[in-house]
Amino acid sequence: MLRMMKSARTDSPSSKRPQRSEAGFTLIEMLVVAALVGMILVISIPMLRRSMVRAELLGEVQMLQGAIGLSRINAIKQSRQVPMRILIDNAPQKGGLVYSWIDNDGDGVQDSDEEDVGRWLMNSDVTMRPDAGMQFALLSGTARGITFLPNGSAISNAGGTVVGAGAVVVSDFASNQIRLTIQGGSATVTQEMYDYEHSLWSDQIRFWRY
Repeated sequence: MLRMMKSARTDSPSSKRPQRSEAGFTLIEMLVVAALVGMILVISIPMLRRSMVRAELLGEVQMLQGAIGLSRINAIKQSRQVPMRILIDNAPQKGGLVYSWIDNDGDGVQDSDEEDVGRWLMNSDVTMRPDAGMQFALLSGTARGITFLPNGSAISNAGGTVVGAGAVVVSDFASNQIRLTIQGGSATVTQEMYDYEHSLWSDQIRFWRY
């Protein structure tokens, strides 16, 4: 009986199953994988770079647009004049500090007791310049920008009135240009991109250069 049990245990199918050897990748398989990875990188890196270019410029423009909106809201809420300095003067500038404040005495100059609405540091990778045809209103000294009135209207143009418009052009290293135009009176902000092919400004933000 014991001998039969031994024989059954020895002759079980599992004991006769061949042992599989573990094999790694062959050289051909590794070359195929490397080629596929290379193709993916060739396709994805330019796309990633283009996305980064667009994101950087659009991010700066959106920050500036948000600053304009916040300054106008504070003029209404505080029932005070709120000047917003965007440009140091009429020359192009790399990045720079944009700021606005509650102008209690209405003189267009920020005094030590006048509270900031906000300060926004523009990236030095972008350039800001005034639009030749729609220069901003003159603030104190040579500074250019917008003055929001307590009723929500704006003085945004070089004429110093609530009619007309002022504009700033924001551009990057590839000469992509986006123009923000602020209407006097209504303080409406419009956004346009320069179309080099047709030499005009368009409200379509799709004319990218890389």
